[in-house]
Amino acid sequence: SFVISLPAMAVWWEPTQAELADRNGESPFVLPDFLEESNFQHLYKGTGEPRSVDAKELAASFALAVNAFVQHYWTCLKDYEVTMDHQVEGSGHLALEEMMPRWYDDLVDHFGVGLDPEATIKMYTSGTMVAIRRVFKICSLEPDGTPYPPETSLPEGFHLGQVGRPTSIEASDEIGRTKQCLFRPFQYPDGIPGLDYHAFINTNFSDWTSRRPVHFFERKPFHRALNCAICQDSPNVLKAVMKIIMDINFFINSVHHEGGVFYSGVGVGESLHLVKPGAKLRMPRFLSTTTELKFAKSRLTDKIGPALLVVRVPHGFWGARDISAFSSCPEENETMFCAYALFLVERVSVIKMQGQDVSRIDLLALDKYEGIQYPDDAYPPFHHAPIDIDELGAYDSYVRQYS
Repeated sequence: SFVISLPAMAVWWEPTQAELADRNGESPFVLPDFLEESNFQHLYKGTGEPRSVDAKELAASFALAVNAFVQHYWTCLKDYEVTMDHQVEGSGHLALEEMMPRWYDDLVDHFGVGLDPEATIKMYTSGTMVAIRRVFKICSLEPDGTPYPPETSLPEGFHLGQVGRPTSIEASDEIGRTKQCLFRPFQYPDGIPGLDYHAFINTNFSDWTSRRPVHFFERKPFHRALNCAICQDSPNVLKAVMKIIMDINFFINSVHHEGGVFYSGVGVGESLHLVKPGAKLRMPRFLSTTTELKFAKSRLTDKIGPALLVVRVPHGFWGARDISAFSSCPEENETMFCAYALFLVERVSVIKMQGQDVSRIDLLALDKYEGIQYPDDAYPPFHHAPIDIDELGAYDSYVRQYS
């Protein structure tokens, strides 16, 4: 047994990937070479050989992660370190206290973190919620508590530092007024009206007398917060969660996959312009797929650049794992790919699904570092059959036989 403590953590931010601030969609593609340039790889130092994670380091990483989700860029070079006992205005203590009363006990007692190999996957697929800071892009806050510019209208029911999304803001990060007034989770909040954000994060709170960012704390499923950090390539959060990422990748790569055809409903955003037949692309997140088309379709609501991925995986593939036996939703027959998985685009088309145009993207799963070449006969046969909104289509017999 061991005790998980919450170390003081001054998070940091170095926005080395400026173009990421403009990413939209929850699952954008990136070019293969981006991995080597990313903050992710700088911290992960992946070589193609999975590495196990020390149990105590893994448990500590979860504690650091919860803190980083709340703080992310906020503390930076400030004159304090945030701990549960050191409360600082705007630091996120209310969010931490509300979200973490039994976090440490639950990690070990309920999920078995540090004890069971599948514990992190169980945690990832659970409904466990974390709190993250959301920042408004439309205004800053004057020292007297009024918004700047003065004509700014903040959402009805909003109050400073609240825990929980204001009910007047849509639940999705992808649509409507939310996209117009809030930065994406872990996006570098530059360009706030009336505020030099770089100066703000590099000045001690005790010395700062000018305008401040306006924010609130929002609950999100743990897996969404983790993937947001990977997608935004946010080094301060990635530094905290890297042991978790390493443990998930190690678990995924502990076995070889049986192969098959799998579906995923995602929002690829503006990265759709990268998707061309013959292109190799990476997905900067843990990509979840299913043999059940109905579950993939259910994920297509309110997405920017909605896309149905149809992925062919070879027999004996290393880099994805069937996690249905460990998932909180075993009926989804879920196969999960490691972060920054590599794919070859085979074909792109447009289909009608749930009343909207959806890009159908047929992909071939490749070895992440292209060190393993799988023969053509290891893959299920390619057949670009129409996918009906209510049926599985021509893949039905293959998926049932090989899943």
